[in-house]
Amino acid sequence: MDLLSRDRQTVTLQALDHHRGLPVMVRVLRPSEATDQEREEFLQDAELAMSLSSRVHEPGSIRVTDYGQDGPVAFLVKTEFDPARQPARQFRPQMTVRVASDLFWSEGEASGQAPAGLKEVEERAIAEEELISTERHPALARKVVSQRQTTPTGVRDWLAEANALYEQQRYEEALAAYEVAIRSQGSPVEAWIGKGATLMLLGRAEEALAAYDYALRLRPDDPELWNSRASVLHELGRYDEEMYCYDQALALDPNSAFAWSGRGMALAEQNRPEEALLAFDRALVLDPNQSVIWQAMSDTLYSLQRYEEALIAVDRALELESQRASLWDIKGNILRRLKQPDQALPLHERALELEPHNALYHFDKANDLRDLRRYAEALASYDEALELDPTLAGAWYNRGNVLAALHMYEDALESYDQALRYDDGLISAWYNKGSLLHELGRYQEALEAFDRALALDAHYIAAWNNKGLSLFALGRLEEALAALDQATAFAPEEPDAWHNKAVVLERLGRSEEARSCQEWVRSLEQQAASRKT
Repeated sequence: MDLLSRDRQTVTLQALDHHRGLPVMVRVLRPSEATDQEREEFLQDAELAMSLSSRVHEPGSIRVTDYGQDGPVAFLVKTEFDPARQPARQFRPQMTVRVASDLFWSEGEASGQAPAGLKEVEERAIAEEELISTERHPALARKVVSQRQTTPTGVRDWLAEANALYEQQRYEEALAAYEVAIRSQGSPVEAWIGKGATLMLLGRAEEALAAYDYALRLRPDDPELWNSRASVLHELGRYDEEMYCYDQALALDPNSAFAWSGRGMALAEQNRPEEALLAFDRALVLDPNQSVIWQAMSDTLYSLQRYEEALIAVDRALELESQRASLWDIKGNILRRLKQPDQALPLHERALELEPHNALYHFDKANDLRDLRRYAEALASYDEALELDPTLAGAWYNRGNVLAALHMYEDALESYDQALRYDDGLISAWYNKGSLLHELGRYQEALEAFDRALALDAHYIAAWNNKGLSLFALGRLEEALAALDQATAFAPEEPDAWHNKAVVLERLGRSEEARSCQEWVRSLEQQAASRKT
């Protein structure tokens, strides 16, 4: 090996790769002069360098072909690209190395013109960056301009390359490039913004929050940064802090439609629907062409059972985005709530045309068919939903209801058991299971099911009533009376519970109390009849 150059941390050597017969340059981090952190950063930079330089195929280009660590020594290997000397398939020697990436050059190269081939790669990265969309990452457009203005000629624009990798959805590589940009380009705020956005897409929300916090220290008067921080906090379920961020954004820019809509969604999550609707109104005044906001407004109105208004809002969303399956599904669900399953069905079928493998859309279609009493077709649709998602407890539950309507009780019980396997907090499944078990004469099992339902909701009137009936069937009259007392206490206007209570009292020999209950039943029935007339 021949020494080419050295500085405080690195030595660059000229060598020969005996495996490939190629002259190479080896850049070595001097172990006695480098800290553990510097060694780790060297290897991370080398990893990115190798990945990026693998795209360079111009004769004479300098590219990184290997890197790794041999004991305390970290190294990378560079060579001049010569297509004629590239083997059809390259085999690497066995060594402890992390496969990695990026273009580095020796001190002589860094102080002068970039090596042959580098300029083209940098220009390609910038050209790709010009195509960056602001939809996913609003700050990137500003970042491109400022970075080009401040990057000296011949110095690699890591930020531009990171942005390009981000838009290519190569998020791990983009994250590494943002890290290099932060270290080598004076910690620009745009690199911190890009790092935060990338970490979010990688599912690392806590780290994304830290990146946005740092960016806000550098640029506290940027409303978009406050919006981005709010989005991270929403993912983390920290709604109070999220609201504070939107308040900061709106103090800086009262006309931020994103902040108003985000604030509305946070309010909806906190079960504050009326306030959420006001925020959505403000957002739509500023930008009426956002289908996502119209959808959020529709969902909120739906939660308030204001179905006619919800229908108007989802129609506005569909005018803007007619190929989004979820909007057709939402409209279908609203129409079913309006007791119009015949009109809901074709909308759910439209959603399935757009997304045929969506289990929830099959489930919603099955619910329409159930309401239309087309039970055989409903069962087929529930089965299609469950084939796509066997954990869909609601589909198992409704499938059980259809089977019960067909008097296929044993099959219905199996469906309820499957529903409870995936969601043992499904109260109505416990209740319906108990009711079927009672019909089948399995009173003790029925009691256990009713008790599970009542453990989840102590005010479940029907469960108290049916528990009383099962206890009566088992001859446990005093317990049956106690259960029916609970039913009549919680629902004194419910005639069935009073009638059942009268039967139990009569069996206990308490005839006077039984007659009093029957008189109350007749009174309730007369009141109901007069209301109808």
